[in-house]
Amino acid sequence: MDHPVIFRARAGALALSCLFGAQALAADPAAAPPASTSRNPPAMTPTQAPADRILVNAEVLTMDPSRPTAAALAIRGTDIAAVGSRADIMKLKGPRTEVIDVGGRTVVPGLIDSHIHAIRGGQSFTFESYWYDKTTLADALASLKQEANKRGAGKWVAVTGAWHPDQFAEHRAPTVADLTAQLPDNPAYVQYLYDYALLNAKGIEVLGLDSGGQVPPGVTVERDAQGKATGKLLGGIGPFSGLFARIGARSATDYRDSLRAFFSEMNHLGVTGLIDPAAGDRNAFNPLYALWQDKALTVRVGWRASSFQRDNELEWFKSTLAYIPPRSGDDMLRFVGLGESVVAGMNDGVRQAPGFSPPQAARDELFKVATWAAENRYPLEIHAYTDDSANRILDEFEKVAQKTPLNDLRWTITHINTGTAATLDRMRRLGISYSVQMGPYFEAQAIKDTNGQAVAEASPPTRLALDKGMMVAGGTDSTRIGMINVWRAIEYHVTGRSVGGMVQRRADLQLSREEALKLYTANAAWISFDEQRRGSIKPGMLADVAVLDAPYLRVPASQIHAIRSVMTLVGGKVVSGSAPRRGVLSSGQAAGGAATTAATTAARAASGNKEVVLKAMAAADHAH
Repeated sequence: MDHPVIFRARAGALALSCLFGAQALAADPAAAPPASTSRNPPAMTPTQAPADRILVNAEVLTMDPSRPTAAALAIRGTDIAAVGSRADIMKLKGPRTEVIDVGGRTVVPGLIDSHIHAIRGGQSFTFESYWYDKTTLADALASLKQEANKRGAGKWVAVTGAWHPDQFAEHRAPTVADLTAQLPDNPAYVQYLYDYALLNAKGIEVLGLDSGGQVPPGVTVERDAQGKATGKLLGGIGPFSGLFARIGARSATDYRDSLRAFFSEMNHLGVTGLIDPAAGDRNAFNPLYALWQDKALTVRVGWRASSFQRDNELEWFKSTLAYIPPRSGDDMLRFVGLGESVVAGMNDGVRQAPGFSPPQAARDELFKVATWAAENRYPLEIHAYTDDSANRILDEFEKVAQKTPLNDLRWTITHINTGTAATLDRMRRLGISYSVQMGPYFEAQAIKDTNGQAVAEASPPTRLALDKGMMVAGGTDSTRIGMINVWRAIEYHVTGRSVGGMVQRRADLQLSREEALKLYTANAAWISFDEQRRGSIKPGMLADVAVLDAPYLRVPASQIHAIRSVMTLVGGKVVSGSAPRRGVLSSGQAAGGAATTAATTAARAASGNKEVVLKAMAAADHAH
């Protein structure tokens, strides 16, 4: 749901062409994304080559309906070679095979976050502070003060979303006075979702809000009767993104290292893949390109192209994607399609209330963009926070489908926090899938206030969509609305309990643990046409797996969010945690990606200090 604020269409087109130009020239832009073909090898025979790595004594949750569980698996090269019993898998042991006893731990396919603003959010990961799991406002403010002390006087500190006043025992948000008292010598910026932001006295001074300083268009500075800035700012997705880009500006090296630390943290959570629906302009992609070109990516990144101009979006897409056919790229970095802001006038932002009615010109432009995308076989994801927004989008999609079927393009509408059965039926008839995140975990009270208790207790409509046989993929919408911790999102789908217990989803609308896990594995892989390559554990699939530190199916539901991966593999390579000594994954090593976590913590603490960030990431390299 986060959208960039810098609009540089031509530069963006050039950057994208440079990234995938060779493949684009070799491919047919009108060709359909290839139907997934099976990578499964013939049945295992005694003459097969030995495995490189074998995991035994495991509870493997395969996400493969033909074999839901197993006790062991074998990896050869980048792929899963076999899945089955210990006896069967050990037949693939050779003189150089590494056999790892995982000690009865749960093994799952590497998680895929199908909607996360990682490319942009990851670049500020080591700059921002996070209040995800703070239970008191006092502790939250103390953590910000501690960060300020590390950085030194005059340095910015910032919290930019993914928290709610009701998560605190005090049941209130911080005030400008709180921030000024705690941080007299450091400018501070605290953003609440996209509703408002607060600055302390030092922040007002540094931005010059009482001395002629300018803020990005769309940001409103609240002022008192004397015309002085109060410290409260109002804005929206684009305006706040622009302001924070100024506050958090750092060097290209800092951005790259921060993004790498963010991906390492995702690995520690067991995440091996993501789709970013709206990253930014050319500059936002440069750190990602650098990691990809250096073969330093530890997460498979899919990205979508989001329009960077308001009005006449069709021409922007035609120009930008002229040399980029559907699904260009490789297994580590791939263009997935259009999204998330396709036509600006059709985007209802973070609106919770009913009544969204876009202008006719925006509806007409969406029809043109959707027609072009369908004819050229581009996948597409589009933002709709409310049921009304989704229906206005479907009005145009149904017109497009009269000439060009959409059911094999894997288009998706994302969020739909107030979605109804009628809307989902319209989607299902067109073959449109549903991408769901954890927004209502933080926003349930706002949904209740604007739509009533019944709507809030049914949000989001994930159970309803699944019962209709729709494809539903899971994401977090991190880093402003959701949090990086995908397990918190999974827990929310299982328990239905919003932050602070504000709203409890109806019991009949909860998901089972298996259903919730499937949203972030097999279903998320399907969205990007990768269901025969990843998202489940079976022969021929990429060896993207995570060994968990707790039994997912049996840990108390309220503790699912605390699960971490003790060892994460991407394409058979360990990217978090480490291979065990003497073949047994011990309790000591189960503290798991300790090296990765320490490196991430040190990098975050560095907050822009180039030397410390580099040392932290070097420590992670050495540990791996």
